[in-house]
Amino acid sequence: MARLRHINNTAIVLLFALCHFGVAIVSRMFDYYDDIPLTILTILMVIVVAMTNNTRVDIMAILTMVATLLGFVFGSWLREPMEALLHSETLAPAVSTFVVTTILGIGTDIITIRVKRLQNQDKNFSVLPHHIIAVGFSILFLRMGYVVMDRAGIFTENMLLDNILNVIDNSWALLLLLAGNIILTIHISRHQKIKHKNSHTATLVVVISSLIIPLLTTLVVYFDVPYFNASQTTIEEFVRVLSASLLIDLIVITICYLVHMSILSHQRLQQEREQKHRSEYQYERLKQQINPHFLFNSLGILDYLVQEQETERASAFIHKLAGIYRYMLSNDQKPLVKLSEELDFTHKYIDLLKERFTEGMLYKIDISDSALDKDVVPCALQLLVENATKHNIVSAESPLVIEITTQSGWIVVKNNLQLRTHGQPSTHLGLENIHRQYLDITGHGIVVEKSSTEFIVKLPIK
Repeated sequence: MARLRHINNTAIVLLFALCHFGVAIVSRMFDYYDDIPLTILTILMVIVVAMTNNTRVDIMAILTMVATLLGFVFGSWLREPMEALLHSETLAPAVSTFVVTTILGIGTDIITIRVKRLQNQDKNFSVLPHHIIAVGFSILFLRMGYVVMDRAGIFTENMLLDNILNVIDNSWALLLLLAGNIILTIHISRHQKIKHKNSHTATLVVVISSLIIPLLTTLVVYFDVPYFNASQTTIEEFVRVLSASLLIDLIVITICYLVHMSILSHQRLQQEREQKHRSEYQYERLKQQINPHFLFNSLGILDYLVQEQETERASAFIHKLAGIYRYMLSNDQKPLVKLSEELDFTHKYIDLLKERFTEGMLYKIDISDSALDKDVVPCALQLLVENATKHNIVSAESPLVIEITTQSGWIVVKNNLQLRTHGQPSTHLGLENIHRQYLDITGHGIVVEKSSTEFIVKLPIK
């Protein structure tokens, strides 16, 4: 489907490019200015391509504005070499506008595909027909302003491009454009996140800032700030520099806005992934503890202790069982807990297991005092102990030995390997969930090592 849509958009771009070509030929034949018809075609092309990719209207507006202005600049710039190549004043503009339109259309398609994932980030944002109409007319009027200046002689052939290069060559002007648009982009982003009571005021601030930045840039270039060695004195030259600054400003704000939205998109996707992994991990923890086998064995042990009138052991067993669930509930939403708390919880869990495996389970915990104040993912140690007892033989003849130690920034959980011959094989889902939790929270995953005699899992200490 994606490939078919890309082919359709390519066909749309080529169709509009052919329309540009035809309008340019007909305009030359009847000695008619083709700027407005070509601008309308460019606006329509960008909007159609953007709409097929479900692009947000704010990004659509920016791309449409930049595409029309770049088409104006590079179309004029490419006309001269085309005339030298084709030796035809009628065919050269048509070929140049065909080439530029094709490049702009394909570029729009590529960009809108890459930013397609941004469309659902603002759930309250909707694309309405009057939004698109307003965007089209605003850009058309802006483009007509350049046409009027061109026809009035304020611009001559390639003069706008020369002024653009002049602005780019000024380091202070570029710094002002970049810094100003970064601040403006952050302001726009905050305005989108927060529901302002007076949205018209916020919009007015954005509009005024969008005009002030190119105006200040023009002053820097026109007066050669901070050296003040400029020789320009005419108002026409000021207008030329201002027009070039406005065009560059539009391109810079486009880049800043798209980069900022891309960063926000990555952050939100990362948060969603971490939330998904945390939910899967919490589900795995819950599944382990409400497992019918665990509850059945715990209740069976408790019943045995009561029948044997081991009241003290039964009471201790109940308190440990309650402590396990209390720990799980209190740390349900915490990404990390202190290792000392996790070890106390693991001790209680192992004590419950030893009531079940009275002689078949041995364990050794040797944790350095310096590591007790470090952070670990809650219930990670308990899940590893549970996995060891679930997948290995535990008996007096073949005791299961579990060791929990620290080693060079890692918590090492090791057990001798004596796999059960019956039961379901391990899916390693629990280990995968622990690995994702550590990777999301600490940036370091767990390490799993397996030999013919041992199974080792290393958890990073944060």
